[in-house]
Amino acid sequence: MANLDYWYDAQIRRYLLQFMRIFSGFSVSEGTRDGTTYYNRIPVRYADMQRMVAHILKKGSENMVNSTPFIACSIQSLLIARDRTQDPYFVDRVQVAEREYNTSTGEYESESLGNLYTTDRYMPVPYNLTMNVDIWTGNTDQKLQILEQILILFNPSIQLQQNANPLDWTSLFEVELTDLQWSNRSIPAGVDETIDVSTLTFTMPIWVSPPAKVKRQKIINTILTNVYDTSSVEDLGYDQDIYDFFRTIDEQYQTHAITPNNYQVEIVGVDAILYKDNGTTLANWNDLLEVLSPQGSQGTLGDTGVVLDDIPLTTGSSLQLNISNDISSEENLITGTVVRNSIESSKLIFTLDTDTLPTTTLPNITRIVDPSVNYPGDGTLSAATSGQRYLLTSEIKGDNWGITADADDIIEYDGANWSVVFDASVVDSTNYIINDYTNKHYKWDQKQWTSTYEGTYNPGYWRLNV
Repeated sequence: MANLDYWYDAQIRRYLLQFMRIFSGFSVSEGTRDGTTYYNRIPVRYADMQRMVAHILKKGSENMVNSTPFIACSIQSLLIARDRTQDPYFVDRVQVAEREYNTSTGEYESESLGNLYTTDRYMPVPYNLTMNVDIWTGNTDQKLQILEQILILFNPSIQLQQNANPLDWTSLFEVELTDLQWSNRSIPAGVDETIDVSTLTFTMPIWVSPPAKVKRQKIINTILTNVYDTSSVEDLGYDQDIYDFFRTIDEQYQTHAITPNNYQVEIVGVDAILYKDNGTTLANWNDLLEVLSPQGSQGTLGDTGVVLDDIPLTTGSSLQLNISNDISSEENLITGTVVRNSIESSKLIFTLDTDTLPTTTLPNITRIVDPSVNYPGDGTLSAATSGQRYLLTSEIKGDNWGITADADDIIEYDGANWSVVFDASVVDSTNYIINDYTNKHYKWDQKQWTSTYEGTYNPGYWRLNV
């Protein structure tokens, strides 16, 4: 036999407790004295009493008579419900996000996102639970008072909730009254019978669930939602004869991205800088990484706060940057490894993986120059030699170059003359080059030259893998 770990969730016990609470608030009138009506609260208990407890309640004597009124609940039967049996191998996966826990205040934040979890729920086993409710009364008037209060509740059933767990798909259950035995007495009754018992029978279709598997996510995800851009139901192609009319939508839709707390990342050289509040405030990488921190005595819920060594970030952690305009693209991701910056908590040290850069489309340039200030042989630039290529930051003015060119153009020397080999005013395609002077990678986006990967990345355009 397999060696199974012990587990117990008291599921049937919760069903019993919730069932018994149905009958815990009833009272009976005990008569009027001096113009005031007195009521007696009816106690409820589970009928499976131990012999020792019964002996104590009777004060060690068989001559003691049980007090009335009284309600006792007991299980009549527990049978597996084959008519409700479903696929026993079905697994339902639910994504859950906690609110962020502030270790300094000891409270959960109202808006910030905290730990991310994946919960695998396994198919529960169906059972039919049949309960008996014995109503002990000393006279017919007591019985009528109690039954009238109970019977009006079941028409034919009521719905209860066995727990408040939002992930428990079996928390709701029905309680249905199926039978009523008026009395346990036979006719004629003997003179020694002082207590009359009425029995109500209830059926409850319940579920017994196996343990769920809960896993904390190890990646900060990007969430994509498609929101259709329309102003009327007719624009959606609505057909009243089609229930799922969203499948027939022909209109264009807008894509919105959501990332934890809407952080932005700026890449400057080897620094990966984290911002919040739409890029106006520096953020702390530890606050973001704390989402993945272990939840133990030294974790985010511990009294001593977060131990930074517990926050998962290793030499294998990487930062991916989406340089395209397509937020869902997986083909334009630039990757680099990240490690901690021991001085500034808003920065990580970013080491670029040059193999993930786009392939260059133009020959390398010698360097980037301002031709209105510098020229070959002026002391800042070497004398003109064949093959030199310069990217211009401004228009060429004067006769130092012997050529006319504009900002963003690339010029090349052929051994005798300078010529424009890249005319920015007419190139309408994306191009990539490398600057040999700094070994940096640049991109022409049809409007200007920019660093291929350095800059600010909005929510949804960057991804941290730990």
